[in-house]
Amino acid sequence: MKSWFKILVGLVLGLIVGIIMGPKATVFQIFGKAFINLLTMLVILIIFSSLVVGICHINDPKKLGRIGLTTISFYLLSTVIAVLIGITLAKIFRPGEGLSLPSIQVQGDIEQLSLGQFFLDLIPSNPFASFASGNVLQVIIFAVFLAIAITFTKEKGQPLLKVLESVANTMHTLTHFVMMAAPYGIFALIASTVGSIGLKVIFPLFKFLLVNYVACLIQLFVVFALCIKYLGKVKIFPFFKGMKDAILLAFSTSSSSATLPVSLECAQKHLGVSEDISGFVLSLGSTINMNGAAIGQAVSAIFISQAYGIELSIVKMIILVFVAIMSAVGAAGIPGTGLIMLSLVLSVMGLPLEGIALVAGVDRLREMVSAVTNVLGDGVAAVIVARKEKELNVARYNKATWIDSDI
Repeated sequence: MKSWFKILVGLVLGLIVGIIMGPKATVFQIFGKAFINLLTMLVILIIFSSLVVGICHINDPKKLGRIGLTTISFYLLSTVIAVLIGITLAKIFRPGEGLSLPSIQVQGDIEQLSLGQFFLDLIPSNPFASFASGNVLQVIIFAVFLAIAITFTKEKGQPLLKVLESVANTMHTLTHFVMMAAPYGIFALIASTVGSIGLKVIFPLFKFLLVNYVACLIQLFVVFALCIKYLGKVKIFPFFKGMKDAILLAFSTSSSSATLPVSLECAQKHLGVSEDISGFVLSLGSTINMNGAAIGQAVSAIFISQAYGIELSIVKMIILVFVAIMSAVGAAGIPGTGLIMLSLVLSVMGLPLEGIALVAGVDRLREMVSAVTNVLGDGVAAVIVARKEKELNVARYNKATWIDSDI
């Protein structure tokens, strides 16, 4: 039985058990959290080693700059589009209107977002502390500088590069071991989530989830599909087929960071993206490219403003776009981070923090589709960059398809 099918079976069984057991199914929560901890255990070292090795193998500085510019440009543009889709749908369907909560006194002025402090916090004063605290953005910055230094050190830097190559290969082997527990961990996660939340949610929360889902689906099957066809210049269907393992894992764990090891494997083995490109693009994207998270932040803010009867001006809507992007960039790709970053968005927007309680109960359901959007956004970028740099094995890419199609 293939691994993706085992994962799917675990997901379905978890759904059934969660419905039958109800709140009692939370007994499985500890096993689900243990599985997520196993996955996140891998993330920091995989990102660090993959980035350093990927950058060092791109010996041409011009090529490195070109790849970096293409990757970051795509991530920024796709995130802006994602936020605008989320805001538009939330304004059209107005999911929070039916709640009519009593107004709460909030700050009239929007707090200033300290961009200077944000960029200052990107630079690690102590790289070891960054590793220990799990500050992925700082680890990425350190990895980039270290890789550049190794490249310019030439032959004397090769012993360190070989050590990091060994670390990267060892971490991929460890990933295979951890993934043996995936069906059981996913069963526990789904059962506990469905058991605690239940399938009956009030209509406004259903609309809230629906808006999030529709926005993510538009991003996936319209924006990403067009990018694959016209920017990547390859067929659309093989991409989704090739990423199926990552899709199932992201949906089940609600964690784009935890899915990174599997995303790398899918990109390299199924889609034919070179190791250097996939290591650089996917590792960077797992932290700064959060299309689904950005949609969630924007829709949640508008939902809460509508629930409390607070109309957002054009200026605040523009600020919301910016803040949603920055909060998504700064968020770790693990379950529950969205609520933490939402407190930042609400405070900046001058909206009541009490509104977080409205979405907390269904946030895990929102994060499932959000994580899939995050992961596939990284995959699309990897395919586009690899195709542009002629490091995409098109024959292998086209094998990952259900049918013979020109789409």
